[in-house]
Amino acid sequence: MWAAGCILALVAGAGHLAAESAGATLWALLAKPIPVLLLLVWVALAGDSALRWPLAGGLALSAVGDVLIQRPGGFLAGLAFFLAAHLAYTSGFWRASPKLHTARALPFLLFGSLMGYWITPGTAGMAIPVGAYILAISAMMWRAAALNGAPRLEPLVGRLATAGAILFAASDSLIAIHRFAAPIAWSDPPIMILYWLGQTGIAASAVAAGRAPTEGEARPAAGGAR
Repeated sequence: MWAAGCILALVAGAGHLAAESAGATLWALLAKPIPVLLLLVWVALAGDSALRWPLAGGLALSAVGDVLIQRPGGFLAGLAFFLAAHLAYTSGFWRASPKLHTARALPFLLFGSLMGYWITPGTAGMAIPVGAYILAISAMMWRAAALNGAPRLEPLVGRLATAGAILFAASDSLIAIHRFAAPIAWSDPPIMILYWLGQTGIAASAVAAGRAPTEGEARPAAGGAR
């Protein structure tokens, strides 16, 4: 089942890129949300955890954003759905690890500040929504990083979430640079590949968080409860 899902996601992703390159707008639109929808199913069928439903909600919002942002004049509407997706991811990460970890916010605050400084002159009337989006994705990366070392979470969860969040931000950074600062002719394939990899990392963190502990993993927890 999962092998078939992976193959379908790869075919849909390749189909989207090929259709986009060929100017087949309808096929590009139809294929684009399929990989994220498959990730949504993967997360929804995973074991229960604090990450499961907030991240599933974020994937659902992202799939809508995929469609809206692909349509002519749909950039701001798509941006709004992706912003909501980042808020959903942030809420899930915060629920799983509510400790503040202020120091871990610093590199992402620096990222947001530099990105905002670079692209704001080219945003014209979209400066406020774009600024809000940069703030949201910076917060999402911070809370993903806060999962590392969290009690009751295996280390893989934090690593997957952090890698996924950073890859997602890298994709969005290319979009922002291409649209508002310096157009990049070859930007479409890396934007989409980074985006799908980022979403995969985020989804995989929810699946890893919901994984039932093995007998060997359960023993230390039982011993530590005395």
